[in-house]
Amino acid sequence: MTSARDVVEPHIEAMLKEAEAAKLSTDAVARILFEQAVRIWRGIRKPEDIRAELLEAADHLDPDEDFMFMRP
Repeated sequence: MTSARDVVEPHIEAMLKEAEAAKLSTDAVARILFEQAVRIWRGIRKPEDIRAELLEAADHLDPDEDFMFMRP
């Protein structure tokens, strides 16, 4: 079964290679991707849900930081 990741990632890799060949900033590319992700979410999610998603991502930016979780 094909996942969303299987569909999207090859396009991302190709886009990054194309941007690099065109000498475009990867930061600019990432900003546009972020803008488009928010645009897609606005069509299917409430602003509070989008905010929660972004805050969760921001809280876990440090790859060396352990994830906090609660035991039942």
